[in-house]
Amino acid sequence: MTRRQYPAWLRRRRRAAAGGTVMEDLAIALTTGDRTRIRSLLRLDVVLVIDSGGLVPESSTPLAGHGAASAGLLALMTGDTSVTVASINSVQGIVLRRDGAVIAAITAEPRPRLLSTVWVVCNPEKLRHWNRAVDG
Repeated sequence: MTRRQYPAWLRRRRRAAAGGTVMEDLAIALTTGDRTRIRSLLRLDVVLVIDSGGLVPESSTPLAGHGAASAGLLALMTGDTSVTVASINSVQGIVLRRDGAVIAAITAEPRPRLLSTVWVVCNPEKLRHWNRAVDG
């Protein structure tokens, strides 16, 4: 019996749909500040990559491990930060807003029920199109 091979675009869409609930769970955990829940959604060997556009020099080094990654994600939740699940580059992601402006866009590579790589874009240049309405 041969195994059916689906096209790459369909495999990506299925992976994104499978990871959707993990991103929703991560959004809830970020909103509530639940470090234990965040850690439970990350693989032990997760890598958190933060693109700040050079504004925060420490962020140029990826954070490895679910402890460091969960702390890095929680560090984004300062002040009055709101969390929204949104489509980012055709995959489910998380948008963080403060004072109506987008301060970060989070996407992740899901593996079965856990996130293996998490990307956070905080670079104002890359978030410019998200903030057009705010800037006027």
